[in-house]
Amino acid sequence: MTILIPFTAAFPLVALLLLLSLQQDSVHAKINRDSPHGHNGIMKQYTAGPFGMAIEESDEDILNKGNPVMKQLPSDDPTDKLSGKAICVQDVNAPKDAVWNQILDLDSYVGKVNKVKECQNYYVKDNGDGTVRIKTKMVLGVMPGYSYTNFYDHCFHKEKDSVTWSLDYSKTSDFEDVAGHWHVEEHPKKPGCSRVFYACDLRFKSSLPSPIMNFLQKTALKQATAWVKKESEEHPHAGFPKQFLPSAVVGQPETAQ
Repeated sequence: MTILIPFTAAFPLVALLLLLSLQQDSVHAKINRDSPHGHNGIMKQYTAGPFGMAIEESDEDILNKGNPVMKQLPSDDPTDKLSGKAICVQDVNAPKDAVWNQILDLDSYVGKVNKVKECQNYYVKDNGDGTVRIKTKMVLGVMPGYSYTNFYDHCFHKEKDSVTWSLDYSKTSDFEDVAGHWHVEEHPKKPGCSRVFYACDLRFKSSLPSPIMNFLQKTALKQATAWVKKESEEHPHAGFPKQFLPSAVVGQPETAQ
């Protein structure tokens, strides 16, 4: 069936988004999420530990005011127009344990993290090497009628104060690929405070309208550290979630739909 939409000077973007949402809803109805993703990763993944990036004096001024610092980085492949790299840094007036209490509580993201419509762990297991594996289904609603369902495979490295993640390639996600990294450090000058680093590189299956690309690659990056700052500072005495200590984790069966 052919859908004719007038691309007037006043509403070209609205018409385009409507067409894309209709196409997406049609595709989503046919997706078997339990089928393999189609590859086992095409993006370079992050290594747990510090990012190794320099924080300039001008960055410190911004951070001291409670604002995030974001650095846009080129893709590993300069010819790749479907992915992007950026790092966001945020100072938090709360200790590391309170920050990790928020980041690792993935089952409670809905209502705290903007645009997250569903978030649930379906597999948690001690890897036996000091790390914990956490698989999570997350549904991101960018705008009405336009959402993304993805399955993430996190690895929490307690000794390195990091979580890194990719897609769970045993299931079918809407993003082509993902490479993510949370890292939390004690603040270099403020006792009892933390400095949070966040990166999430995305590759899409096809090109998207610039407003959606902007949200997914920039706005969402800042919002990711903003909610952690807000929730951590409201609950500064929250302890580290002991259920994610490697010695405390018991494997759970995969149950995602």
